[in-house]
Amino acid sequence: MRNLTKSDEPEILKQNADIWLDQYLEDKNSSTKKYRYRHKKIKEALKKETGHKCVYCESKIGHNTPGDIEHKIPSSKAVHLHFDWNNMTMACAECNRRKNDYYEDGEAFLDPYIDDVESLLEHHGPIILWRIGQKRAEITVRILELNSFRRSSLICRKMEKIEEVCNLAERLSSEKNRLLKLLLLRQLEQMKDKSSEYSAMVISILKTRGGGCEGTA
Repeated sequence: MRNLTKSDEPEILKQNADIWLDQYLEDKNSSTKKYRYRHKKIKEALKKETGHKCVYCESKIGHNTPGDIEHKIPSSKAVHLHFDWNNMTMACAECNRRKNDYYEDGEAFLDPYIDDVESLLEHHGPIILWRIGQKRAEITVRILELNSFRRSSLICRKMEKIEEVCNLAERLSSEKNRLLKLLLLRQLEQMKDKSSEYSAMVISILKTRGGGCEGTA
């Protein structure tokens, strides 16, 4: 997970959120009224602010899933936030399914827009764990199974990323050609960017390796 900044509310939502909510509350059986937050402009704005990634596992949206608009506080717990811009983000289908309608006041999931998630979580290879004593971080990791091989597809993709990072770092530390060294460093810097897949893990791997990778960590 990476710390995120909320972008400006899309005009389509700003103009219609209250109207859409009233209409939905009057007819909760209408899927059309319920899912108006899936408007293309709203979803594109959410993808842009999250780097086209799941905010929880950092998998790229569109890699294996089109992605779901995620209500941080589920509508089943706070229906008045159903069309609230600050309550929406992006999640992959696997994380969204595991989170389901979980929400407990005081024990909510980590919120990358509010919490310093990068300081609350630890990366051990492809596995994410929580800092000691951080209960909300532990709840988030355990419910999403970010520390479990039951998410084998996610773990395998992250292992592939680790191999790629390690190979690049090894090349960088041994490369003598100045231009090639610069290009390798640039590629590693891109992999650390907030919009890049599994970038929090990449940063952790590079810090752990040390050696010729200090400039990338």
